[in-house]
Amino acid sequence: MLTKFDIQQVVEFENHEHPVLSVYLNVDPQQRSVESYRLALRNLLHKANKAAKADLERVQHYIEMGYNRQGRSIALFSCDAANFWWAQSFQALMEDKAFVFYRPYVRPLAKLLDTYERYGVIHIDQEGARLYLFHMGDLESAEGYFGEEIKLHRAGGWSAQRYQRQEVQQARQNLQDAAELAEAFYRETETRRLILAGTEKNVARFKELLSHRLRAMVVGHISADTSATPAEVRDQAALLVQKAAVDEATVLTDQIITTAHKGGNAILGLAETLTAVQNGRAQHVVVLSDYEQPAYRFVDSGYILLELNEQSELASGKVQSLPDAVDSVLRRAMAQSIGVTILDHHPRLAAAGKIGALTRY
Repeated sequence: MLTKFDIQQVVEFENHEHPVLSVYLNVDPQQRSVESYRLALRNLLHKANKAAKADLERVQHYIEMGYNRQGRSIALFSCDAANFWWAQSFQALMEDKAFVFYRPYVRPLAKLLDTYERYGVIHIDQEGARLYLFHMGDLESAEGYFGEEIKLHRAGGWSAQRYQRQEVQQARQNLQDAAELAEAFYRETETRRLILAGTEKNVARFKELLSHRLRAMVVGHISADTSATPAEVRDQAALLVQKAAVDEATVLTDQIITTAHKGGNAILGLAETLTAVQNGRAQHVVVLSDYEQPAYRFVDSGYILLELNEQSELASGKVQSLPDAVDSVLRRAMAQSIGVTILDHHPRLAAAGKIGALTRY
């Protein structure tokens, strides 16, 4: 399970003397055989020719000997000379990527965190509900409430009608108790989105019993029978979570562009976004997924600039070339717990500089 400490380890590590090898690999067993993803890894490592031999060997050895085949994708960072190693598998998919520089390459990780941050799934039936909390596609926590069993009475007459009324009342009480448990369960976490799972009838009844706060967090519902496993529920819910993330990202980006054009607390373009992040003024960064821009970085201070006035500074060693300043923006934002949203498509943002941010002032 990925923790904030794990993320901080990645975004805070750097070494000016030895490069870091970053590898993202699709190991989904439904898409690739073991030999297939091992071949894909060998091709990635062949292209990462600036990496240290020890790092290339360590990554390859891990995939071939140490990986437990529990996820659908994996992220690896290695700088053997500085005794830095980081490996994490995920249930969410990531595309193959290898990158070599003096810091870990975090863009795919940032996108994964944005899309699959904590979300809850409430699996409902007449006897109660199972409460799931997923993070990055992994089951982080679960609770369940099951009240008295509901039995269907098919015999006719007054007695049957009385029993049916009792069963309806008991079913409602079960759902009410489950709704109260859900309120407490999701209040204690940083859950932003909820998916309801079950029959349309049970989902509709249960949603009416939720507080306004939880009801506002619901982004959709899925059909699931009582025997559905957590993995089956997760896979169905993930599609709705992805769609909700894209919809929210589009609304947020439109807001940033409109606010910036009106002269409010928002900025557009790499230069201003970079400055805002470096000065701690940024509140939430949005960027197109394919936007890359080389830049320069002062080794001692870490300050990044897009252009050099004196080329001699680069030759002196006081300044180093950055292959991708956008990744540095994302890395610094993550280190400061600034929100990051990465979009595959947004025509207005593409026309407005491909990157922007809400600012604190």
